[in-house]
Amino acid sequence: MNLLVENPMVCGQIKYPKGTYKPTVTFDMHDDFGSYIAVSDTYFEIGDAIVHIDNISDYLAAGYRDDSTYDMTDSEVIAYVEEHYGFAHTKK
Repeated sequence: MNLLVENPMVCGQIKYPKGTYKPTVTFDMHDDFGSYIAVSDTYFEIGDAIVHIDNISDYLAAGYRDDSTYDMTDSEVIAYVEEHYGFAHTKK
């Protein structure tokens, strides 16, 4: 879409981009252990801690003396942590 400008101070046309413009905001996110959390990765919010799913078993073992998640699948870990400790999120 073009718009003709009728102003003696401006000569020409204003050209608008075609289609809709959807801004994308991205940022790097790391957990409290320094692990990068990529898009579609699961991470947990436990109190004020952010813990990537790859580090959750070590975090629970060190901080809560709970080593029961080492032999669980990811979906079992997510359910267990949400039931006992905090919330699971998926980075979008």
